[in-house]
Amino acid sequence: MIAIIKNEEELAWSPGSHSPVLDGVRGFAILIVTVYRLCKELDPTSHPLIGTIRRFAPIGERGVDLFFVLSGFLITGILLQSKGKPYYFRNFMARRALRIFPLYFLSLLVGLWMIPTFVSADSFDMPRKEQFYLWTYTSNLRMSWLNEWCFGPFDHFWSLAVEEHFYLVWPAFVLLLSRKQLAIVCVGAIGTVAIARTLVAMNPSFEIAVDVHTIFRADALAMGALLAILLTSSVPRLQIRRVAFWTGLMTFPLLAGIALTGKRLLGLPNTLCPIFLMAAMALLLLSSRDRLSVRAIESRPLRFLGRYSYGMYVVQLPLVTLFPLSAWIDWLPSDPIVRSTFYIGGMFSLITLLAFLSFHLVESHFLKLKKSFQ
Repeated sequence: MIAIIKNEEELAWSPGSHSPVLDGVRGFAILIVTVYRLCKELDPTSHPLIGTIRRFAPIGERGVDLFFVLSGFLITGILLQSKGKPYYFRNFMARRALRIFPLYFLSLLVGLWMIPTFVSADSFDMPRKEQFYLWTYTSNLRMSWLNEWCFGPFDHFWSLAVEEHFYLVWPAFVLLLSRKQLAIVCVGAIGTVAIARTLVAMNPSFEIAVDVHTIFRADALAMGALLAILLTSSVPRLQIRRVAFWTGLMTFPLLAGIALTGKRLLGLPNTLCPIFLMAAMALLLLSSRDRLSVRAIESRPLRFLGRYSYGMYVVQLPLVTLFPLSAWIDWLPSDPIVRSTFYIGGMFSLITLLAFLSFHLVESHFLKLKKSFQ
């Protein structure tokens, strides 16, 4: 069941080189997250099929966990490669800033100032009152403190805040610790966060914090980091594949059961899902390029979405807030299935188009500057 890969060239992933499979993983993550956000607009009472879709749509929210595992993997790999080189911190921080800041702050400028000025949209008033936390990447901490979703069209920026905190802290760990020590830190963080999150989830006053606070989502990042450390170590890859296979096999039934019940179970999904995704990524990256699963993930549509995934994530909730299904209802067919299909397809296309334009008209000009920080 676990095939032995004969040589490095056959693998879907190899260290130090660009791997299309990772673009596909990113594309898959943004695909399920975006569809999840759009499905939340559907009326579950309009048709039994739509009710079923709405019931299982929250599975797509787990694309955020996949983003975290992927980010931990990629960032740790980058840091390990640049460890010991001149301007270690400066280059990393500058390249991250050039990648994420332009669109992030532009979206805040448009959403907090331009839209309220020119469009009557009450939904943007709430984040405008709390905008200090958005500008400083602390929105998730504010949500945790208030125990409420208080940023409306920018509620999803909590995950970007978690990522930014990771960028600020993790480079120091990679620089100061050996690979073995880093692995121990990752394992310790995974276990500690899982226990702490379960205990905190018993108190309803921390319901939001369990989902958005940096501390309680750090285990997914640590899992990605651990995977990067293992795949670039001397640990036999066949052994990694074997452990990943059995880990995925044991966690999948539990996740399926949780999905069927729809229960939060004291934050248990936030523990099990990243574990399963880490195992799945390990199997994927260590598979032959000829495998059907690898070819599917490396497909052009997924790699296309992966390229524009950041922009799609940033703009999707503001766009859904501005153009909910209720605003389109008079323009769509009366049949609920056809109407829902038209809405999801139209909004998905609009989100993708805006991300495409943002990348080529704004982001790409800043990305060219990354060459100065290598």
